[in-house]
Amino acid sequence: MESQFLDIVVSGPDMSGTGTQVNDLINFFQSLGKRVRDIRGTEIAALFHAEIFKRYNSQHISLQQFLSDNQVSEEDKKEIVFQANQLMIGGNTNEDLKIASCIRNNVSTYINPDSADVWIMEEPTKRGAGQVNRTLEQQRTQYFSSFDPIAAAYSHQAYRIDEFLRFRRMLRKKNKIIIRSRSEESACYQIYDKNMIPDGIFMKDYLNLPGHKITFGNPPTHLFIVCAKEGWTREQYLTIKKERSNGRYIDDYESNVDYQILLNDRYRTSWLEDLYKQGCSMYGSIVPSITRFNIYDSKAEIKQKMCELIKNFL
Repeated sequence: MESQFLDIVVSGPDMSGTGTQVNDLINFFQSLGKRVRDIRGTEIAALFHAEIFKRYNSQHISLQQFLSDNQVSEEDKKEIVFQANQLMIGGNTNEDLKIASCIRNNVSTYINPDSADVWIMEEPTKRGAGQVNRTLEQQRTQYFSSFDPIAAAYSHQAYRIDEFLRFRRMLRKKNKIIIRSRSEESACYQIYDKNMIPDGIFMKDYLNLPGHKITFGNPPTHLFIVCAKEGWTREQYLTIKKERSNGRYIDDYESNVDYQILLNDRYRTSWLEDLYKQGCSMYGSIVPSITRFNIYDSKAEIKQKMCELIKNFL
């Protein structure tokens, strides 16, 4: 019997540790002998996995791992970065701009979806419209502007079209395992709330955006949500932020404490289930299975619980 695809999203409010949890799942799948490719990162990070770079990428799960490998020569590192940049520079026609994709066509650089069993993705992406979200929408105060949840919703839906058509649709068709950090459930961040997001987008408008027609029509199979339980306080969020930020730059979303409390409430309650029930009903898809984990459990405990669940899916 042919296996079915798994499309698993790991998510939660900021400081919930999605990056750590996704990396733990990478280690888990590698321990099972699965081939893993990590296409998180910029366009160059995706191009690294292309067939034309097979000589470089066959022994590494990501560009980052390749560049940090002391066994790889500096000449090879420079060569792949140079060649990938050449593909992205483009010329006078669209055909010259060879972005990465799992589709053989005239305008992209081919990544073979069968070159791995497990594919790692992220949202927002660090390429395309996702880059706009990371460098502008989440950092508007750096540009003498303020939070605009409607602009953010439009930017997010744009890269969801991009990532689905270039990668995720073919990976699902090929029955691959997809592990994603966040997804369209980040509606928690943008949809109207009379107190915290009074200028947010309304649910109906959010679900009718072109990118969300695609994503709610092809939702994840499972959501792993790491969040706090009812009654999470401002002081508790500030404590966990201090513990987990490790001196890194804090963006506008992370610094807004009351906003984070609202996000946690949406992630931990039926608000999230209602979002998917509405979206999946509109586009004829299946509501994903949602499992929640306690944000205060240790990294090891969360990893064990997630891995035990995934074993049941394989």
